[in-house]
This record gives sequence, C-alpha cells and structure tokens, in this order.
Amino acid sequence: MKKTILLLSAILITGLCHSQDKSNTIYVRKNANSPEAQADLEAMNVAFKKMREMGCENGLAWYYQGAIHNIPNVINGKNALCSKYQNGTDKLWAWGDCTHTSTQNASLNFLLWHRMYTWYLEKIIRELSGKKDFALPYWNYGSTEVNDNIMAAQTRNKSGSLYEAARYSVLNAGKPIPADEVTQIQLALNELRTNPSFAGNAGFSKKLEGSPHGFMHDLIGGYYANPPETYYNQIYQKNMSGLMANVDSAGFDPIFWLHHSMVDRIWESWDVSSYGQRPTLEELKAHPWPYEFIAPNGDHVTYTMDEMYKVVFNLDYKYDDLLYESTPEAIASSDQVILTPNESSAKSKISFQDSKEKIIWEQKIGKIIDEKAFVQKVTSKLAKETNKSFKSEANSNIVLNLDVVVYKEPTDYYTVYLRYPGKEDQYVGVMTFFGVAHDHGTGENHTIGENGVKLNFSYYVSDDLLASDGNFDIIIEKKGIGDAKVTLEKISMAKVN
Repeated sequence: MKKTILLLSAILITGLCHSQDKSNTIYVRKNANSPEAQADLEAMNVAFKKMREMGCENGLAWYYQGAIHNIPNVINGKNALCSKYQNGTDKLWAWGDCTHTSTQNASLNFLLWHRMYTWYLEKIIRELSGKKDFALPYWNYGSTEVNDNIMAAQTRNKSGSLYEAARYSVLNAGKPIPADEVTQIQLALNELRTNPSFAGNAGFSKKLEGSPHGFMHDLIGGYYANPPETYYNQIYQKNMSGLMANVDSAGFDPIFWLHHSMVDRIWESWDVSSYGQRPTLEELKAHPWPYEFIAPNGDHVTYTMDEMYKVVFNLDYKYDDLLYESTPEAIASSDQVILTPNESSAKSKISFQDSKEKIIWEQKIGKIIDEKAFVQKVTSKLAKETNKSFKSEANSNIVLNLDVVVYKEPTDYYTVYLRYPGKEDQYVGVMTFFGVAHDHGTGENHTIGENGVKLNFSYYVSDDLLASDGNFDIIIEKKGIGDAKVTLEKISMAKVN
C-alpha cells in the first residue's frame, strides 16, 4: 500500500478523571526516547525497584502486577520468585485476567482492558516514585527516526530495575529494530489507519492485537531473531523464549508497559481520526470481561462495564503527539500523500461491527506455506464476482479470509499482499501467532493438540481492491526460518455490509 500520512489537528482529551483523582490534572505520556521522558523513566525505575522488593502477595509488587496479566499454570520446580504460587490453584485475586483468548468477549475488550491495566500501573508508579505528574512513556517503534526504534536506555541498564535479560539480544544491546521488521510495523500501522470498524475479525482492535501488538511481543521475546533465540525465562524458570513472547510471562518484563502505552497511543490516534469507531456500551455489556485492579493504596477495585466505559473514554492523560499527525515538512517528502477532505466523511460510514459475512467465493487449498511465496490466482469468474460485490454499493466492506491450521506456535510471521498486473503489491496485513499456545496449547512447552488449531485471519481489503474485473493474485510470504508448519486450508472473499 502507498505510504500515507494523515494530517490531524492535535486533540486535547480533557475528559473527567476517575473519582479516585482529586484534581483535574491531564498527564502527558511522552516518547520514551525523548529528553522530556527521561524523568518519567527514572520515576519508573525508582518505583519498580520498590515493587521488586515487595513480597509477591502484595498487590503493588512487581510479581503481583505481572500476574494480573497472566502467569504460567505450572512453575518449573520450586518457585524462586513467589513461594505462595506453584500452579493455577494458587492464583491470587485478579491474576490471569488479560484478554488473550479467542472468544468474542476477549477480542472486544482487548484494548479497553489493557488501557485500564496500564492506567492503574501508572497510578502506582506515581505513588511509589513520588513523581506526581508521572505519565507512562511509550516506545515509538515503527518510526522513521532510527533512534525511536531503539529500546530506551533505562530499560537496557543491567543495574536498573527495568532491565530483563530474556529479550532479543539485538534490542538489549542498544541496536534498533532491524530494518525489515521496522518496515513491517510501518505497513501495519498504515493499514490500521483506514480501518472503518472497531470490532469484528477484520476490525481495528483485532488487527492491532495481531500487529504491531503481537508482532512486537514475539520480536522482543526473540522469535524473529535468525535463528530464534532462547533464554532463561525467570517466570517459567526454564530455558525457552523470552518473557514477552509468552502471554503468561509478558507482564513481568518492564518493557511490556512501554509497549502497551504505544498500543494505546495507536488506538487513541485512530479513535479521534475520521475513521475511528467505538464499541457501544450495549455491545460491551453483551460481551463482558472482568475489570479488577489494585489501587495505589492496595485496595481491590472492581468495575462494572458502565464504570469502566466512563473511564476508558474520558481519559485523564493525553499523548505528546498522535501517531497520524505530521508536519508540513514530512508531508512534503516524495512518498507521502496528504489525505483529501473527502476522507472526513469516513466516520459516517456504517461500521460492520455487528454484520454477518456474505461469502462472495471460497476455495479450498490444503497446502503448507513454506519458504517459497504462496500465490493464489484469482481469475475469471472469481475476480468478476469480487468486483461486482465491491462496486455494488458505496463504501462496500470487503474482507479477505485466510483459514489456517497450526500444530505448534510458529516463530515466524507471514505477510499478505494483493497483486494486480503491472501494479505495486498492495499490503493487506500479516499473520502473527502470539498467544496461540496459551489459548490452545496442552502444556507449557508450546505444543498444541494433535488435531492442531484452526485459526482465521481476516483483512479489510476495500482500500486495496481495484474496481476492475481483471485477474489478481493473493500472495502470502513466510518471514523466518522456524520449523512450525502453517497449513492454508481455505481462502475466501466476503462482503460484510
């Protein structure tokens, strides 16, 4: 897809603060690699030092806070970090609440739950560090600035409390994310920008959860090294992939919080854009999730869906800038395009959050995607049927579905393109597999049941299709040298409005 940048006015979010806050202060989350964020990173370092020294049963402790996201069901050997926890029967209040399952409830609440989770960690750091204006920095990965693609120095300081050894060695060495992976992040960010729906398999939330969210988890955890790296994972207490590559240990790596601050920033950038859509309170009540957190004074806090909704969409913080903002100088570069005023009408498009798919065509494949790029030709009748549905009404929402089966959590990712003769390949998305073993596995060794796991990857392609009856190709490229086999079972094109 052509590189594009959306020019937005800076939007100040001045909503109501939660009742626990006595002031109307608006906190500012800053780029972790900017000079302005260094005081916040030091406050985070101070707070995490105190949190690491607390017993794991203390709700403010590093271990307790990480376990709220998730925790291994079984610890290998006697738990050296928390004697009170050995297996799933020992879980304390609110442990294992994160939204990494394949249910519709989890998918709809993914961004909202993680926003609340980071918001409470922010409050705890504010209290423990004494920095009353602390706001959680974000890692601005995918930036065109090389420095932004380097993990913040405080998180790489071996003598500090924000360091974790079980990370991709390139990043812990202070080198930037490799160029190929930066390109993949940029492509994903640009594709997210024009997504017209919050929910659904092809919607913004699900696509962001896959990439750059899941993509970055696996990258930091060493999956995308060549070959994939292994480390001593101190949460599982055995040699395996890094903390961030595993749902059950990810929340224990301090970089998790900077990563999820960025995920939240991506969402906020889209939410206030002309394309942004929000789930309704009624939708969320129909698909509830537990919202349980620890207040800075140690109290247990439980939210109803109504209470959560008021907090999530009335923030007491803002970002120093939004992802899709730019400067006149940047827009002037040769490969960037200013969006036309017509795009301001995009928010009036009918969201396909509740729609059912109407299959345009489908084809059974049954092939393993290997090192050679997979090419599916869409010719003659199928190409014409696709174009007919695409042109049947204004703002038609067309999605491409890929149904795959895996028997082991892949350490690779797979990029997906549309190719028209004589045209530049159109990027439509990526397949990432963060959390597959957690959701479907039979144990802690990333194995999956003998029948495998069936997964669906859906992509909104209305902005990638050409209004033409001409043939086109669907291209899937494997990125990596992992041995996990991904079998493409079926391809389909569907209309969802």
